Amino acid sequence: MIATSTALNIVTALLAISVLWLIYILFRGHTESLVRTIIIIVLLGIILGYLQTTKLTVLSFKAIKNDLFPPNIPQYHYTVSESDNLYSHRTIYSFISGDPLDSTSTMTAPPELKLVMDPNGRTFTLEDPESLNLVLDQLQLPRVSHGVKELVAITGKQTDVGVYRWDDYPLGTLIVERTLFQQKNTMQSYNAISRIIVDSRKY
Repeated sequence: MIATSTALNIVTALLAISVLWLIYILFRGHTESLVRTIIIIVLLGIILGYLQTTKLTVLSFKAIKNDLFPPNIPQYHYTVSESDNLYSHRTIYSFISGDPLDSTSTMTAPPELKLVMDPNGRTFTLEDPESLNLVLDQLQLPRVSHGVKELVAITGKQTDVGVYRWDDYPLGTLIVERTLFQQKNTMQSYNAISRIIVDSRKY
């Protein structure tokens, strides 16, 4: 993954070099490389135009593919609640009600969270945040720019199992809780987002 601003600077520099090279070969009359140079300039111009208009702050192959060809994302069912205390305001988006492993439940399937198992075999890391960002888009919330480890792997506290936290989130602190969800029709299980919490407090 690479920051969009960094990619923008690189492509701009390459485009400037290519234009200078085009001027040089026209001046020198080296027409054998003229077509190739023009093609490169056109391609760099297209890429530059995309980088200037995309809403992505971080680029990855999957994010670019989803940005150019939006996947058919189902409208997930969720409830929204709010809570206040002396220190912060929380907005809580809940995707699961009831037992997520109850195969007889009629609850709507929650969004899948794409995770990678850590070498210890007990915790999971969110390496590519795109599966989460697609859900944040649907909630009209800012995207996250990077993945994180499961919080228990950092704190060692069992209360942090299944919790992912972004302390640098634009709206304060983002907390994502995962659970194992069993699909009723196939009996297959997957890691799902149970709750997304936006906490105005910075941890």
